[in-house]
Amino acid sequence: MIWQVFSTTITNFLPTLYKPIDLSIDYSARTARLTVPGVVEGRAESIRNPVTGAAHQVRVTMPTGFEFTESEVVSGKSKATGPIELELDGSHAHLARIHWGTRGVVR
Repeated sequence: MIWQVFSTTITNFLPTLYKPIDLSIDYSARTARLTVPGVVEGRAESIRNPVTGAAHQVRVTMPTGFEFTESEVVSGKSKATGPIELELDGSHAHLARIHWGTRGVVR
């Protein structure tokens, strides 16, 4: 599974945090908001036309992808604090409906 792939890139393991997660996603509007108090805040919105500012809809389809089958490309903004500090603004992000099982993506 995808977590096995990610685990091969980690050398410093931190303790698990047990925190409430507030997540809202409007897939059709291509917006999302995430808050984990004291850990991370983030949001996503449609990418914009650099001239007109109009929202663009861009979709990635991977019929045999191991992460997802289809996603909406969006612009992300996030700020993480604590042991892993991170601040991104206008970064690549995507929204995807995911159904994973013990053998990866369920199709």
